[in-house]
Amino acid sequence: MTSYESIKSSIALDFKEYMEQEGLNVSQVSAKTLEEDWRVVNDSSFTRTLYIITIALESLKYKEIADFIHARLDRYTRNMTFGEHIDNNDIEKLLQDIETCKLLINRTDEYKIRETTNSTKSRVEYILGLSVD
Repeated sequence: MTSYESIKSSIALDFKEYMEQEGLNVSQVSAKTLEEDWRVVNDSSFTRTLYIITIALESLKYKEIADFIHARLDRYTRNMTFGEHIDNNDIEKLLQDIETCKLLINRTDEYKIRETTNSTKSRVEYILGLSVD
């Protein structure tokens, strides 16, 4: 499994690179990140939650969030069970990020939800449904 810090750094770098250098918007970066990293995303409940929460936090820095991420936040901010093979320090960091995300997402006047196409939503649903052999 990839480490907590490396996943967070990778997602932050994706946002910076894809938005600032390639001109993509928050929704496009969110979908592209999930698509490119699908194996790591689907490795465990922990990594999937980490990806969704970190994408949400990075998105909110840009004052918007993809509708397909926003729609999943309730489920992922309630996820508190990650399995025994996860480092307790990583779990604690993720739980702190979840609490931060809950606080920020409740400030609905500080960001907008970017609507995406049905094909984007379907693609993300498909990606999140893949299993790693």
